[in-house]
Amino acid sequence: METQRKCYAMPMLSDEHGTMGRSSMKKNYSNDSNHSIEGMIQSLPNVAFSSLEIRSYNITLGDAPSSTGPPISLDWGYDPTSTATYDVDYYESYRSNEAPRRTKSELLMPASHRRELLMSEAGCTRVQIDQALMEARKVVKARNTTRKNLAWQPMQEALENTKRTLGKWKHGVRKGT
Repeated sequence: METQRKCYAMPMLSDEHGTMGRSSMKKNYSNDSNHSIEGMIQSLPNVAFSSLEIRSYNITLGDAPSSTGPPISLDWGYDPTSTATYDVDYYESYRSNEAPRRTKSELLMPASHRRELLMSEAGCTRVQIDQALMEARKVVKARNTTRKNLAWQPMQEALENTKRTLGKWKHGVRKGT
């Protein structure tokens, strides 16, 4: 017998005043059969997953900056012959017992390995990789500049509001003038 996983979406609840809330704790609906949580869950459509598909996508030169080395991304194309389909229960059992998730440090790819993959599998040239690396560095620099300027944002907004107010006074647009 196949086990199916069910996912439920909780609807928004409204009270007698028409106000909306996400928590069932805001009002006790347990005495009202029309608004019981159980009744709402039973009336929701069920979503079940019995299998999953794992695809192998091609790689390409990316545009998202990495900490070091050239950016690498997944391409739209994939190899349909290497697609594998698994039963959800089997896959979850396999992932928890035989192949646990990798740590964050295990997921990091060294810059030299990224460069080699881009050249051998994606067919990128050294010039293309270096250009993408320069673009990625520009993005990192722009992000760092934005991050530094965020500290000044409240003062900048106050200054802009003051300029607008003074501009209204100058042109006589202020109420009562």
